[in-house]
Amino acid sequence: MLARALLPLALVWSLHASAQEGNARAEAIAQASPNAKAALAFIESQIAQLRDPTLRAAVKAMVSNPAPTFMARWPDAAARAKAHAALVKEGLLDPAHTAPDALFPPLADPSKAPQSFLAAPGGGTGGHHSYPGGLAEHTAFNLQSALDLEANYRKRYGITDLDHDLVIAAPILHDLMKAWCLQWKADGTELEQATIANTASHHIFILAEALHRGLSAELVVAVAAAHDPPHLAEEKVAGFLRAAAILAGVDPQQRRLTAHGASIEAEINHLADHDFVISEPIERVVLETLGEIAGPPGMPAAERRWRALEAQSRVSSLAIYAALRARGAPAVRELLRPKP
Repeated sequence: MLARALLPLALVWSLHASAQEGNARAEAIAQASPNAKAALAFIESQIAQLRDPTLRAAVKAMVSNPAPTFMARWPDAAARAKAHAALVKEGLLDPAHTAPDALFPPLADPSKAPQSFLAAPGGGTGGHHSYPGGLAEHTAFNLQSALDLEANYRKRYGITDLDHDLVIAAPILHDLMKAWCLQWKADGTELEQATIANTASHHIFILAEALHRGLSAELVVAVAAAHDPPHLAEEKVAGFLRAAAILAGVDPQQRRLTAHGASIEAEINHLADHDFVISEPIERVVLETLGEIAGPPGMPAAERRWRALEAQSRVSSLAIYAALRARGAPAVRELLRPKP
């Protein structure tokens, strides 16, 4: 991490160029993935169910273009150094691990995302859903989990006043900034995220984006709850909100941002965000298997990696793991065989 904090400017530009090349290849893979497109279609169908027209328009716009528009507040190196200093002053960023030029990922234009929601991975290199289309797949799974939990709370406990809009919007938005933070490098690996308020930066950035766009405090807190449950980790979630308020340039008290007494909908979002419990640890096994069958001996490592990413995008790591566990590597080969 310290090495990343000391990245020279020339290397930062090199990473930007590599990301542009990698993002383009990932886009082509995701566009050919039935799984990724089906996941995105489900997400879009649920966005259409949002009752609040302002929220519906905002969520639709962010999924269509997951750009960090709040970065218009931090347009150059000098401004970004001020953002870095403000977070350090509040104890929300460790300057020994993250320098000012490593706080934010490459971004040519705050109004345009560097890659689409469809092409983005759901986790960092070698982590859960770390393939093109993984973000859409992970989000769709968590969204369905939230809907099922909401139905269970309503039926089992007789709760009739849950806000259905929050249940839908929070899991859709939570990981959206991975499209910015987890850009693809030319070799099929991904950019690393900074750590802010003791969590991955994508989490703080989406909260800042929601605040910048004027979304409700209830929604922002519900999104913030994804990484930690407010009723059990109130101080930590409060740190998420403080960091986001700094980046969005808002007064947390004026916006009534508090983790105290968080909603049931916020806890539903936290419970729903647990697809990683199985998908994270199985990734190493899946990648080892794919590495053995992705190409002939002597193939460059980067090309072998991209072939494995294409296979995961087309079939999904969970399906590959299930086939491997049930019937071994031959079943994986059969699963990956192109269908006529």
